[in-house]
Amino acid sequence: MRLSRFLLMCSLTALLGACAGSKPSSQAGRRGFWRPNHFDRHGRENGRWRTYYDDYNKQPFTTGRYRHGRPVRTFNYYNPLGQLDRTEQYQKDGLCEVTYWHPDGRMARKGTAQWVTGKGRAPRFFWYGAWTSYDPAGQITDVQTYTDGTITRAEKYENGQLTQVDIYENNKTTRTETFQNGQLLKVETFEKGLRTGTTNTL
Repeated sequence: MRLSRFLLMCSLTALLGACAGSKPSSQAGRRGFWRPNHFDRHGRENGRWRTYYDDYNKQPFTTGRYRHGRPVRTFNYYNPLGQLDRTEQYQKDGLCEVTYWHPDGRMARKGTAQWVTGKGRAPRFFWYGAWTSYDPAGQITDVQTYTDGTITRAEKYENGQLTQVDIYENNKTTRTETFQNGQLLKVETFEKGLRTGTTNTL
């Protein structure tokens, strides 16, 4: 009697142990598949990616996706209040449409960037082309033009009218044009950061 009871207890213990062991492993497998922030075998970011402001993963900072170290599709960036701050839309060739947002959800700034990677060199992300800024009412305030990440031209607007244009070379202003009521009012030239000439056109 004692022997049969002992064998029964051993059988029940083995059965319960097998069930307990199999259930967590299958759940862990599902969590591993869906869990973000994975790396491929070369140590590059891969799959869904999430970062947070806090240690409890309650305040999101970024959400997006990588494919072997390259961002793909849509990346969203949030401010500490949880509001959408910036959106990056990636294309296959590394082109990226970037949009900044006002707290009320209206567009604040928009432009194009390029993501470049290569064998044996660090990834590079730079702005190029025209970047347009808007006030909360939707009016254009600035248009800045970039070449290979360096600003080459900056336009300023007030009430929808162009008021000033700055031309840059090597991140230094070489020419400033001032406008009034749509007409060129003044032209200033610069060299090595110093004004070299001023011409009034009206």
